[in-house]
Amino acid sequence: MQSKIEQLIITAGQQETKTNSLSMQLSAQMGSLPSSIALAKTDPVRSLKNFVIEYITHVPPFIGAVSIAAKDAGIDAYVSPFLEVATDFLLSPKGQSNEPLGFLALLEQAYLAHRLIEEVNDQYIVRAGIPLIPMDVTKANVIVHHLLGETLANNLDEVVEDTARQMT
Repeated sequence: MQSKIEQLIITAGQQETKTNSLSMQLSAQMGSLPSSIALAKTDPVRSLKNFVIEYITHVPPFIGAVSIAAKDAGIDAYVSPFLEVATDFLLSPKGQSNEPLGFLALLEQAYLAHRLIEEVNDQYIVRAGIPLIPMDVTKANVIVHHLLGETLANNLDEVVEDTARQMT
């Protein structure tokens, strides 16, 4: 899984070099960012771009951490299907054409994966009273929600909620 995701990121980086689409999108959004998003004053677009790339690249380690925690908690059978779906969100985007995916498309897929991981953690908190993993991705998900735009992010949230409902 890691090598496939790494290849997607390398390809997205090559696309970004050619098109500069992520940088242009982020530049266009700079004026509408909430004040709670603190960026470097010298190069805020680069700061935000680095955040987006890190957000995407953190999906595999988070999936690994949740998998280990689920095994330790004895709930691997319950959590594994969620993790498989989270992995599929990133590796098998719906409607993918032959065009290589850029960072904007990967951001949507990473958001789905991160939100599903967040959902698993939230459900565990409700059932056990403690988090399954000590990682809190809520703030990062809120930032990406804003970057994706309310309509798209809400649609992706519905996909996550529908998926979680079907699996519980």
